Amino acid sequence: MDRFRVEVISQTPNPQQVIYAALHQDYTENFVFDDRDSWPSDAECGEIIVKRLLAGDRGHYGPLEHPQIIFNCGYFPHSVMQQARTHRVGVSFDVQCLAADTTITFVDCEGSAGKKNLSKTIGELYDLWTNGEKAIRSRSIQGRNGEPPGEYRRDCKQRIRKMRLRVLNEQTGLFEVGHIKDVMCSGIQPVYKVTLEDGKTLECTTNHRLFTANGWQTMKDAVGLTTASDGNVVSIAKNSYVMCNGLSVTDRLYTEKSWLEAQITKGLTIKEIAGLSDQSLAYDFDNLVTLCKECHEYIHQNNLELEFAKAYSPILEPQNWQVKPKPKGRKLRSHPVKVNSVEYVGEQMTYDLEVDGEWHNFVANGLVVHNSLRYTGNQFLDAAIGKKDIEDIFYLRPVDYYTDREGKKYYYSPEQRQKDLEWCLEAAKRYKIDFDGGMSEEHARGKLPFDYRQHFVVSFNLRSFLHFADLRNKKNAQLEIQKLCEMMWPHFENWAPDIAKWYTTTRLGKARLAP
Repeated sequence: MDRFRVEVISQTPNPQQVIYAALHQDYTENFVFDDRDSWPSDAECGEIIVKRLLAGDRGHYGPLEHPQIIFNCGYFPHSVMQQARTHRVGVSFDVQCLAADTTITFVDCEGSAGKKNLSKTIGELYDLWTNGEKAIRSRSIQGRNGEPPGEYRRDCKQRIRKMRLRVLNEQTGLFEVGHIKDVMCSGIQPVYKVTLEDGKTLECTTNHRLFTANGWQTMKDAVGLTTASDGNVVSIAKNSYVMCNGLSVTDRLYTEKSWLEAQITKGLTIKEIAGLSDQSLAYDFDNLVTLCKECHEYIHQNNLELEFAKAYSPILEPQNWQVKPKPKGRKLRSHPVKVNSVEYVGEQMTYDLEVDGEWHNFVANGLVVHNSLRYTGNQFLDAAIGKKDIEDIFYLRPVDYYTDREGKKYYYSPEQRQKDLEWCLEAAKRYKIDFDGGMSEEHARGKLPFDYRQHFVVSFNLRSFLHFADLRNKKNAQLEIQKLCEMMWPHFENWAPDIAKWYTTTRLGKARLAP
């Protein structure tokens, strides 16, 4: 646990004063902003909040949800992040995020996005995922679970999971269909606008991964971004090309660029190339046959060209004819577009998706971007060849006495821990063998020990942080997530000292649900 790290990325200034303003606004007809100069200090506001809001335990805790704090957590085992993700309200785990108005591409059963307006913004998706879709009818009586009459929203997660998401097959370069597994709010973060040469734009955080001509890279690394302390862009050091929503792919031999280039390389003339493809026969007057419209359509629609040629008394022998292939549908291939500029647009609420299936990417504003909660495999490769300490990659508990779920004590010995470390190293070597053999990262990583170390970003509003501490900062919680809470707590004390003091006295370790 000595490798664990927790740092603060961002926090709302004067959080207790913000809560006071929200609380005061609910009980006054005045516009509280106009009285800002007369507000109590942050410390005085903390005392008022404890006395009038928290100590009475009378509810009305909405004002606690306005201040937000964002932590960067590092080197924790994967199981800690998985546990913490179960606390959905106000808690989000991600290393990459998109602005709310980012358009996500969905397709119909034919793979087309153009015939119907199927696209939705990621902000709309999060609202639907979290709050449900608005029901067409209103409820005339009380619902079976006590819901009040009137308009209501119904859960639509299953419908969203079934929607066809456009994803990129990273091996073939062709677009396929995937499905959403989760939609997450990642809190307020600094956002940058990336503009491409063809006019496409994407608003994202600096660490959101884009699929470039050189593979997956964070936006910051892809363009060589340097920023000032206030977030503004200082310079872009690299020319970068981002893979974008696709070009149509055709299967006809004579329109395939690579085939034509190959024939030219062989030294063939245009007439010789035309002879190979037999396209000139279409302009040979003696080879033309007149058909009525109905017959012409019937022959082509039923792929009867060869049968017709044999039955008809042909001028030329149809011995080299091939059966007309059935159309394979419209395919789209990704193509690179140069990044033109990057500009800082300020702090915004951000979101991300988790994609189910083999390919963990999706199309956002026409650009191919990575989904959330994807972990790079380079660290396992480095461990396999000795470039990184295996302890930096996988987490094992220290040698000590522990208690199982039934309260029985056991000893985790140095010998057993050493064997487990060797097992982790062998798993990393096996990962390298699989990866070098062409196996996808997702497939190879699925066979690794579960608790590899992971960095993540987590955002809380003040109320959800107290809820998280109630459930995880207690003696019967997993040791590692207790440690996470312990390392977050000093930052919280410095941020909201009066509320932290009240919580320590009245709730810490008692497993009560937060206000």
